[in-house]
Amino acid sequence: GWSARQFRVPPVRPSRLLQEGDVISLGDRQLTVMHMPGHSRGSICLHDKDRKILFSGDVVYDGSMIDWLPYSRISDYVASCQRLMELVDRGLVEKVLPGHFNIFGAERLYRLASNYISQAGVCHKISTCAMRSIASIALRITNSRITSQ
Repeated sequence: GWSARQFRVPPVRPSRLLQEGDVISLGDRQLTVMHMPGHSRGSICLHDKDRKILFSGDVVYDGSMIDWLPYSRISDYVASCQRLMELVDRGLVEKVLPGHFNIFGAERLYRLASNYISQAGVCHKISTCAMRSIASIALRITNSRITSQ
């Protein structure tokens, strides 16, 4: 009687909302929360200052950074990339553990962030707007089908 179409994952109720500068203690490791919007409003990185490791999630990875989703914002992504470059400039990151693809170092992090900033011009914004519109329409269609079932 199981149906993939009717399967739902219940939402998780958070026990705590993370804020910029919060520290997550894992015993022998402390991770500092860094709010890094752009890909999404709530994007964060977790920074292990002692080991100079950045857990970047979807903020930055060794691939084309996605900023065309309905909830993405290019100006926020540029500001987040500037923060990433500053971490490298200050010698605070040596290794990046992204949410996708391969682990990489500080030099690659700097290059990915600076490349994003340099490409965030008018043409990029136009193509981003087009992709965002298509994604928004696709999400609306999908959501209307789910809610009408």
